[in-house]
Amino acid sequence: MKTKLNFKQIITAGAIAAGVSVIINAILFYIFKGAGVFTDDIFIQPNQPLTIVPIIISSIMPSLVGASVFFLFEKYSSNGFKIFSIVSLVLLVLSFVNPFMGIQGITVAYGVVLDIMHVVVALSLLYFIKRAKS
Repeated sequence: MKTKLNFKQIITAGAIAAGVSVIINAILFYIFKGAGVFTDDIFIQPNQPLTIVPIIISSIMPSLVGASVFFLFEKYSSNGFKIFSIVSLVLLVLSFVNPFMGIQGITVAYGVVLDIMHVVVALSLLYFIKRAKS
C-alpha cells in the first residue's frame, strides 16, 4: 500500500462509502423504527423525532469530510492511511458518547443503534479507501 491516491480516487472512494452507508443505515433505521426502538417521543432536535433525512445526511457528510481529511494525510505524510485509520477509530470511539449526551430521554437501545450507524459510516469509509489503495 505504498501507492498514493489522487484527489479523484479518494473522493470517489468517499462517495461510494457514503452511498453504501446511506443504504445500510436506511435499512437499519426502518428495521429499528418498525421494531419500536426508534420512537417519535424522543426528539433529536426540539420537537423533531428522528426521520430518515438526518440519517442520510449523517451518512453522507462524514464520509465526504473524512475522504477530504484523508486526502490531506495522504498528500502530506508517508503513512497517510495508517494515520487516518488511527484518527478515525479514535473519533469513532469518542462518537459513542454523543447519542447519550446529546439527546434528552434516549433509551439505551436507541443510543446503541445510533452508535452502530456510526460504525457503519466509519468502517465503510476505511474499507473503500483501503480498497482504492490496493
